[in-house]
Amino acid sequence: MTDDFVRKYGPWAFVAGASMGIGAALSREAARRGLNVLMLARGEDQLAHTAHSVRDEFDVEVRTLAADLADPAIARLVEEATADLEVGLFVYNAAVAPAGRFLDVDLDKQLLSVTVNCATPVTLCHLLAPPMVARGRGGIALVSSNGGIAGAVNFSTYNAGKAFEWILAETLWTELAESGVDVTTILVGATSSPNYNAFKETLDPGLCGRRDSDDPLDRARARLMHPNPPEQVATALYDQLGSGPVCWADPDDEFVSKKCLAMPRDEAVALWRGVQMTSTRVPDRQAL
Repeated sequence: MTDDFVRKYGPWAFVAGASMGIGAALSREAARRGLNVLMLARGEDQLAHTAHSVRDEFDVEVRTLAADLADPAIARLVEEATADLEVGLFVYNAAVAPAGRFLDVDLDKQLLSVTVNCATPVTLCHLLAPPMVARGRGGIALVSSNGGIAGAVNFSTYNAGKAFEWILAETLWTELAESGVDVTTILVGATSSPNYNAFKETLDPGLCGRRDSDDPLDRARARLMHPNPPEQVATALYDQLGSGPVCWADPDDEFVSKKCLAMPRDEAVALWRGVQMTSTRVPDRQAL
């Protein structure tokens, strides 16, 4: 499988949002499958540490780009960093998720969320897809969220932005398929990370005990207390990259998503409101 993966998506993977959590796991899994990796993240020290680990463990070439995905110059920075690389796989793993009711969150944070969750993936897909189309092979993966299935409370621009990424991926999937470029989005559920662990601390555990339930609200609430390891997300994404426009890392996430999508929209929003109201307060740490 590794040789096939390299032929289809090599020789370079570019992972945006690469230094911690899911991004670090995506970088490591790409290297494990034989790809060289260009890793982008804001924090230069953590980025260098993760890149050193990937390089040493998998004996592939690793480059880093310390940059902010909200930078208006991001297209130029990425174009310069990839000028001498054949990028066969682009993974966008960034998110800004200001927590709180829409009117209680500062506008600058909301607009930052829109930039990172919506504008920048469009910019980078538009930059990186044409060479893949010209070669007749490649892959693009956008890391979305089950939160993008419906509106709720407390994460307005995050949920909206992840819905944007989902529909963008579906559009690119159908437009680029005839050129040999695979596109997918993974709708991620609860996944261990410093930010998620801070959110988990705000949950009411009395609402989160029925993971075997057929009620999607009960199932979704229970999932909040049982986050996946980031490595599960990375493996699931790469295993399913050529299998369709949407995938999941956990069967409970797929169950909840499909139940929600089959509901009238008022019921779907009510379900996700219930999920978000499992949290008793705004978390101390947020993805900003």
